Amino acid sequence: MSENQTVTINRTMVGVLAIACLIGAGAAFLYEDDDVNMWRGIFTRVGLVLTAFWMALPKDGTLGKWANVSLTTLIGIMLAIFMVARNPRQYVPLMLAVAAIGRFLRPREKARPTREFRDPKHDPTP
Repeated sequence: MSENQTVTINRTMVGVLAIACLIGAGAAFLYEDDDVNMWRGIFTRVGLVLTAFWMALPKDGTLGKWANVSLTTLIGIMLAIFMVARNPRQYVPLMLAVAAIGRFLRPREKARPTREFRDPKHDPTP
């Protein structure tokens, strides 16, 4: 491939392949053989990765909102995943508390419109 060549990704095809892999994994659960057990694991893992990839692909062909994530945010998310995987009992409540605080202390996206108050004695319209 040359540097100027672009590759288009068909979201529908990724979804079909993910479903096919997950159906294959489900069919492999019907058999109790060591060889089938290997294929069950392969189909399950590939199906889950393709499903996550399908969910990350944009629906309208444009870049998704995840394309605007800064490097600092990405590193923070990766560290949070690592911390929770190491010791979930300690870090899940801490992360929930930080997320709740961040939700309420974040800056507002747009200013609220001003409200007009009417005096019902002078303005009879409802």
